[in-house]
Parts: sequence; C-alpha cells; structure tokens
Amino acid sequence: MSVSPKGVKHRSRRWQIDFAPWQNLKILKGMNDGKYEFLKVRREFRHPFVTGAGSFTEVERVLIKTEMNGEIGFGEVAPWPNFDTESISECVDLLNSFAGDLLKLNAHLKELEGGFPCLRAALSSCRHWPEITNFNKKTSWAGLIPEPTEENIGRKIAEGFKTLKLKISPRTSFSYIKSLITTAPSDIIFRLDANGSLNLQETEQWVNFALSSDQIEFIEQPLPVNHPGYNQLDPKKVALDESFISPDKFSWSGPVVVKPSLVGDWDVFLAWRKTHPNKVIYSSVFETAFGRQAALWLAHLDPSVGAVGFDTLNQFKDDGLDRHRSGPVVDGLSNFDWLSLWRKFK
Repeated sequence: MSVSPKGVKHRSRRWQIDFAPWQNLKILKGMNDGKYEFLKVRREFRHPFVTGAGSFTEVERVLIKTEMNGEIGFGEVAPWPNFDTESISECVDLLNSFAGDLLKLNAHLKELEGGFPCLRAALSSCRHWPEITNFNKKTSWAGLIPEPTEENIGRKIAEGFKTLKLKISPRTSFSYIKSLITTAPSDIIFRLDANGSLNLQETEQWVNFALSSDQIEFIEQPLPVNHPGYNQLDPKKVALDESFISPDKFSWSGPVVVKPSLVGDWDVFLAWRKTHPNKVIYSSVFETAFGRQAALWLAHLDPSVGAVGFDTLNQFKDDGLDRHRSGPVVDGLSNFDWLSLWRKFK
C-alpha cells in the first residue's frame, strides 16, 4: 500500500497523485505574505530651512515596502520637528523588533492605545497603494515662501501661484508683512505660518489684521500647542497645525492643517472628516516621492480640498527622491515604476 499527500491509501501496484483543492493552495500561498522591508534615508537641505521652530539642515525618513495577499505597497515614515510623534529611531526599533512580520506588527499597533502616528500613516499608505499608484489628478498648490520679500513674492506670482504661504516669527516685522500683502495683487491669497512661535499679544495683532483683510486666509499655529490663549481668539482665521496630530479628542471650530504623514491611521481620519465641517488644509512634511504621492491621493478624497501646501520640492540636494514636478497645479504620478525607485535605494 502507498499513501498519497492527501492521506488516502492506494494499492502499491502503481502511483497515484491526489491534488489538494485550489482554495487550500491559496492558503499555502498566503503563508508567504504579510511581510515588510524598510530602509532609512537621510535628506540634506540645499540651505538651512528656517521656521518659527528653528533651523534644520537635514531630515531622516523611513521607507517601507509591504507584501500582503500578493500585492506590494509602499509607505513613508516622515516625522517633523515640533510635532508630538514618534522619532525615526523609535520607529526603526519597533520595525526591527518584528523582523519583517507584518501581521505581528499590525497586531501590536492595534493593541497600543495611540502612539506611532507616522508609522500608522505609512502602513495606511501601504494598504491603499493599489489606488495610490494610479492617482494622477491635478492638484492646486500654495506657493511656499520661507523668506518673505517683495522679490520672492513676485517670483511665485509670476510662476502662477494664487495662494502664498509666508513664514513669520517674533523677529518678523509686522509692518513689513502688512506692506507686502497690501501691495500684492488683490486676487492673491496669503497664509501666515508662525509655527507656534508667537506670544498672545503678538498673536492678537496678527489675527486682528487677518480678520480685517480679505487677502489673508488664516494665521497658522500662532501660539504653542495647548496654549490657553487660543480660548481668547476668534477661530475663524486661526488654523491649528502642530496642535492637530490625530482626530482623537480634538476640538476646534476653525481651520485645521492636516499633514497626512503625521495624522495616524487614514481610515480613522477619513471617518472623522466625514463628521466634522472644519475647513481642512492638507500640508507636506517634506516627504519623498513615495509619501507625496500617497498624501496627495488622501487629500483628493476630500471633496472640499483647496490649495494644498506641498510646494516643498527643490529644497533638498539632488538625491533622486523627488519625482513630482513643481508648480501651481501638479499631477499625481501614474504609470510610475515605484519598485525600481525602491530598489535604487535598497
């Protein structure tokens, strides 16, 4: 007698092969799924990037490639200074601890009460990658002006930008910025970002100016996170940025600046967005092309999306990690070979 792989006895006079049902073969195939790889990249700014939170010469990013049910996904862990998220080293330690087992990593994150918002966002990108990779819609961008001058504003307007974001701080001359705005063409809209660097008296001056001007869309994060002075401000033209990491326990009736790379699980965020009427402005944290493609896809799911804050290209030394073009209206990257880009840095 002989025994087939299926466990059925047959006479020894000849061989007989019994094949397992197709559904069982699929289960066997799935045993090799649910895995991830990651790599860390360092990006150097061409010139120190100065905000109200300080000056920065480089950023580190973690790129993730997942494989689940035969589908490949990509995501990017992209923390940003002055935001209450995990660090790159904390993320790398966690990824190393699960040795590429995606199912165990996801189970661990599910058990945690919050935490690791950047990693959760990156894994959301991986899950939705089949949709993200085909995203090619046009998006309006706001022009970023880290050093507000008449020349820099004029250059952005000449490039076609209709919305401009100016960085301000306690060192910024109020009268100078006011002059720049009032002398600009009336159809140009301004966003003023303080990165939480102002005190209450300074903030009130800027907010009162914003309320009196149709050209100012909002003042972004004028006070530090959790500053009690926010209770004294008219929220109509005060947008919170650093104060918004994830929608849990968040309460603000004014505009909200959402950085997709920091917001945590995207499915949780999208559920929150459906029930909150706040004006939402989507913004970059200087992602690579992987994170940028995913963030632009997420922003376009919002039917009220306006000019997004992604004019952060051409800020780094040429490292091959920026692939979108820059300008006032930009397309997503479709028919792009993301796996080849990954392998270039692997």
